[in-house]
Amino acid sequence: MISGTARVHPGRITPAGGDGAVMQEDFVQLMRQLAPDLAEEMALRSLVLERIAALAPIGRRQLAARLHLPEREIRGAAAALREQGFIELNASGMVLTDKAADMLPVAQAFSRAMRGLTDMETRLAALLNIERVCIAAGDADLDAHVLQDVGRLAAQRVRGALQNGMTIAVTGGESIQQTARHLQSQTPLNVMVVPARGGMGRSVETQANTIAAEIAQRLGGHHRLIHLPDSMNDAARQEMLRLPEVAEVMALIQRADVILHGIGRAESTMKTVNLPAATARQLMKQGAAGEAFGAYYDGEGRCLMESSSVGVDLARLSPSCRMMAVAAGTSKAEAIIAVLRHHPHTLLATDEGAARRMLSLLS
Repeated sequence: MISGTARVHPGRITPAGGDGAVMQEDFVQLMRQLAPDLAEEMALRSLVLERIAALAPIGRRQLAARLHLPEREIRGAAAALREQGFIELNASGMVLTDKAADMLPVAQAFSRAMRGLTDMETRLAALLNIERVCIAAGDADLDAHVLQDVGRLAAQRVRGALQNGMTIAVTGGESIQQTARHLQSQTPLNVMVVPARGGMGRSVETQANTIAAEIAQRLGGHHRLIHLPDSMNDAARQEMLRLPEVAEVMALIQRADVILHGIGRAESTMKTVNLPAATARQLMKQGAAGEAFGAYYDGEGRCLMESSSVGVDLARLSPSCRMMAVAAGTSKAEAIIAVLRHHPHTLLATDEGAARRMLSLLS
């Protein structure tokens, strides 16, 4: 039996009293070889613990459905965690105790390593030449709840990158909406939040203006809006850009310290924005795979059609601007690769389904 409390550092698990860091994957391999039954049980309890932390309060049946596991397995793991004093069960469901706070980072690291997510993040970051990849378990194409977990991971990284006085520009879409819902700050953060583009043909709740306002409210910052459609002819766009209130927002966008954006599948985005049929056919013939900021890219990252929208101009961004993308689901894999190959990124938050598909395509 290993005595002492395990310490977790980024990328490794270090048991107290050990002679150095043990890489997560090596530690998991050791557990699987020496005590495979114990490793699986530890993985299940760790998974249950970290899921309760994210979803509390939650019932055992509801958690089993979310994890696609038999309820009896969740009941057994929950009973063991309750006996050890890590969780409590009340009328609303299961919640963590104060005792679980110190154990939670270890449980999260072990659970992710057991599922191979840590290894996938490292490999995918290298293949995409990106600073950091965060992967949520599951596939958003099969389980809509997974996008919430992706948004939670993205929110943690975005919040960590923001400092007082910064400007963040955001696009619309469901993935960015989920990220916004999980952004929070214990003390007001003096940041400026602006939409990275005009309104698209989607519901108001997922438009960039709405999300920018929500993020500013959650962080205690300020925001500006673009009261313009996403697409207009060049003459109309140039005329609108002369308006002082529009010019101010455009200047803020181009000076942004962080750009937070989603990624769309080229074909589905064309339908959403009602792209002319002839244009859509030509783009698909050229191999259009991904869309971001209204522009379309092929699998090699070549821009096939530049954006005609009112919003960010990637070519004019500051070299220090941190690009952060959020996209999930196996079906988004090709689109993610296309967009990330076009412009350097700092962060990609995605899910297991998209990650596995991308690794297959890039290997």
